[in-house]
Amino acid sequence: MISQEISRHLHEYLKDVRNKEIKGFLEKPILTKEDVTVSKIIGMMTKENAHEIFIQLKDKPISCINIRDILSSKDINTLRSSAIGTRIPSLTEKDTMGNAARIMNLYRLRSLPVINQNTHDIIGQISSKRIIKYIYETFSRKKIDFKKMITASDIMTPDLIIIDPKDKFDSAKATMRRDLIDHLPVAERHSDGKIMIKGMITSNHIMQTLIPAESIGRRSLGTEDDQKSEQEVIGIADKNVITVDPDDTITSIIDSLFKANSTYTIVKSLDNILGIITYRDIISLLGDQIQSDVPIYIIGMPEDPFEAELVRSKFVNIVKHLSRMSPKIEEARCKIKIREIEGERKRYEVSASINTTYRRHGYTSNRDWDLAKIFDEMSDGLKNQVAHEKSERQKDSVRHSYG
Repeated sequence: MISQEISRHLHEYLKDVRNKEIKGFLEKPILTKEDVTVSKIIGMMTKENAHEIFIQLKDKPISCINIRDILSSKDINTLRSSAIGTRIPSLTEKDTMGNAARIMNLYRLRSLPVINQNTHDIIGQISSKRIIKYIYETFSRKKIDFKKMITASDIMTPDLIIIDPKDKFDSAKATMRRDLIDHLPVAERHSDGKIMIKGMITSNHIMQTLIPAESIGRRSLGTEDDQKSEQEVIGIADKNVITVDPDDTITSIIDSLFKANSTYTIVKSLDNILGIITYRDIISLLGDQIQSDVPIYIIGMPEDPFEAELVRSKFVNIVKHLSRMSPKIEEARCKIKIREIEGERKRYEVSASINTTYRRHGYTSNRDWDLAKIFDEMSDGLKNQVAHEKSERQKDSVRHSYG
């Protein structure tokens, strides 16, 4: 957990990154046409090592297909791109890295299309990897002492979803589809509570296993379609798992990711898994800060102004109420992601982390369509947790006074 003082300095220090226009950081976009089969899209994405591919529709809006969309596809040889693409926001060269990071977090993407402001044609893309590289360059260029204090344990996602080495391929695919994740550690839970890492499966591994090797020019895994579902996950998992120590600094973490050309790193102490860091965890440092006595950060703010104001006011009110219950709150973070898009409606997943002097309180929504309902339920859930913590501290105080 980043201390209150470091958190404030960090947000101010990253202002230059948040406000930097993306012009000059664009990459070649990965594009396809409408009605291309999903199997061909897999070949293109594998060749380009891409997580997303974009389609410029005839009326100029842009559709996106990412790996998780492909994992939900039934018949990749006949299903067309138009059936699984999702319309997403596009950026112009004048957009900032902070805005790009916000939309990436909201839509769970690693890249976004950039269009010509006049013609609306796609002219490039901005990726989370390029944003992270600029964060790294900024930290390296401006040497300040507090950067050494931002460690892996500060930014990692601690609540890991894991899969047993003996679980089957279909189980891994279903878990990634259900929880909308791209990294699934293959690990064993021991009776003493420790989690021992054995390998890592990514959504890219699953995608590449869906079609015959000759279709995308890769080495055959030696399995037919009817055998894949029964294959143990340890057989396709990457055994060379990228790891860092909980005390490693953010600059050394980014350096490790780039040297290994990896999109994740496991945070490990001795042989026990503590958490995972992905690109999303790092660009989340560019989240919006709300002015308050307690540092409040909201990551993935909705695009709609009404929804954004609702989120801001609801979460600030939650934190203010919790501060009256527990004056030891040091930081509050809220992450908003889109779970599903249906026409103009969006189903959101919202998670919150309230860090007190004593412990971390977490809450994750039930993926509802109604943001107001989500935050009302979050309020009740967090109040109960903080009240329970307060009660436990009082009991401890009584026991110590009579001890």
